[in-house]
Amino acid sequence: MRGEELIADLFEAMHDLRFLPDAIEGGEFCLTLSLQEIPSQVGIIHLYDIDRREFVITNSRGTGGGGLLLKRHSETDPMLAAAMRRRRAVVIVDAEHSEAATIERYVAVGGARSVIVAPAMQAGRFLGAIELLNPLDGQPFTDSDGNAVMYIAEQFADFVAARGVVTDPDQIAARRSR
Repeated sequence: MRGEELIADLFEAMHDLRFLPDAIEGGEFCLTLSLQEIPSQVGIIHLYDIDRREFVITNSRGTGGGGLLLKRHSETDPMLAAAMRRRRAVVIVDAEHSEAATIERYVAVGGARSVIVAPAMQAGRFLGAIELLNPLDGQPFTDSDGNAVMYIAEQFADFVAARGVVTDPDQIAARRSR
């Protein structure tokens, strides 16, 4: 699905998010939905640790994604900072020939061909981000894909703002082991 049809499908699916207990399970829900609607090699959910001014990976899936859990990235990370400055999803069509090619977490999962980074923000406050790497159909991500992930990130931001950010490694590990 693409465009309006995809957003309509996401609108219906996102209703279930509000019944989850915390940001970790909410992140897992959003990641699962993102990868279901836009099949990708890797999906990553970050939450923002305001005390340390870092993003922490709380959920990840896909080839090599499991090794990213609990990794932290500065708020100055080029991809995350670009999405936060823009306040919209950043879609990199040809990541192999961009700054994205040198991002450590992308290299750790085998490299990025195409990337979406969608900020989870509320009233200008950083709460997290959703990243997708390398569509499984071999084609680059489109602006329509970016809009879909941005919609999910907006709903995730509302959820996190209401439930609270979870960045404690023990809490994250406990939720992930269920």
